[in-house]
Amino acid sequence: MRIQSSWVVIAGIAVALCSCTSDEPGGPSSTPTFNTATVAANPSNTISAEATIDASHYDSAFIRFWALGVALDSTPRFAFVDDLPLKVPVLGMDTSTTYSLEMNLVSGGRIDAVDTASFTTGGLPAWIPAMSAIGTDTTPGYLAMSFPLGAVIVDNTGKVRWFKSLDGGVLNTFQAHKNGLYTIIDVSDPETKFHVLNSLGNEIGTLQCVGFPTRFHDLYVQAGGDYWITCDDTRTMDLTALGGVNAATVMATVVQHVSKDGLVLFEWNSFDHFQITDLPLADRTGVNVNFTHGNGIELDDDGNLLMSFRSLSEITKINVSTGAIMWRLGGLQNQFTFLNDSKGFFERQHGLRKAAPGMIQLLDNGLVAPSRFVRYLIDPQNLTALLVMEFIDSPTTFTNVGGNTQYYSNGHAAVSFGKAGRVVEVDPSGNRAWELTGPEGNYVFRVQRFHSLYAPGVGDSNH
Repeated sequence: MRIQSSWVVIAGIAVALCSCTSDEPGGPSSTPTFNTATVAANPSNTISAEATIDASHYDSAFIRFWALGVALDSTPRFAFVDDLPLKVPVLGMDTSTTYSLEMNLVSGGRIDAVDTASFTTGGLPAWIPAMSAIGTDTTPGYLAMSFPLGAVIVDNTGKVRWFKSLDGGVLNTFQAHKNGLYTIIDVSDPETKFHVLNSLGNEIGTLQCVGFPTRFHDLYVQAGGDYWITCDDTRTMDLTALGGVNAATVMATVVQHVSKDGLVLFEWNSFDHFQITDLPLADRTGVNVNFTHGNGIELDDDGNLLMSFRSLSEITKINVSTGAIMWRLGGLQNQFTFLNDSKGFFERQHGLRKAAPGMIQLLDNGLVAPSRFVRYLIDPQNLTALLVMEFIDSPTTFTNVGGNTQYYSNGHAAVSFGKAGRVVEVDPSGNRAWELTGPEGNYVFRVQRFHSLYAPGVGDSNH
């Protein structure tokens, strides 16, 4: 992989927007003044750049960029703070293309194009497959995917618009959040922390559990910066009376709600609410017992917590005020009657998400092909789960682990079939609306659609 870039310095341009030269007699000049700008390659993403603009008394800046045969594009406006140099990311460019980047400074209602720089993008790393799309009935925006060696964002044609490589990556989960930032964690990360990334892919912080190791799975960062996260609690237990062994190492899931300042606002531990006999006998006979395997976090319409526990094949609703279990769907402790579902249950699920009011959706991985995407209408009074949508990609599409789903406000949904490498969008009736070709053979752990490369959390219908 090769990075080509042009480093351009633009200096000495002053633009007067009014006849005044100072705020007070003898005071400093308040005339908007452009000093310098530099454009540099982004070392973690060869199809993006970062401009640094030094100016005084301007409100904001943005960059228009174009290339031969490439349509004009523009960054959003970024505000100056106390006349400090402003960094503006330029995202979504084509590979190996020379662009013109026009610096635009804003003061009040006036926009000044102060100068233009040149920048040449590089190529893509070899681990990113060539991709294209089939179908036109998709939702506007970009689609993010978690590949084993990094994160990739494509547009609706399948063109790569952003990526982030992981050194020695094995399997990662990459998410955009409502606070406008990304997180990524590799399953082999010794720090067991979610790394917080800005729009350029640069790390600006970490998120983790408090008092427990952090789980490699779902993370829900809310707009204000507080977050819901799953953790691991590991205990040694004598399971000889329950079909297991003495001194078994048993791992269960803890879920925490943590403030942006790192304070635990809510904590719920599976050991306090589930019995080891909730786990099928065949899964609790060994030395190491994966008791619950929490892999999905969602907040229901009433603000209470929905959790997916893969080992139990169960979705659990938890009261966030009392910690009490409100209901249990699926598994050995199932309380519901499944309606309109020929299979009559789900197994080893991933990708739990709230859909329309009263509905949930998930990827029913299953134990044999085919894995299927399903939606259920939940009636907690009558304890029924009505299947309202089922999508099967093909009779042979199967992933025993991984994959996820996302609900869109227009009723569409995205689903990744994990190890099968199949990425599909379906309409509200469960018909195939759009699909990505090329990832087959790759483990696509997660997919997620959002609207903007610059503020990925804005307008998300699901975290």
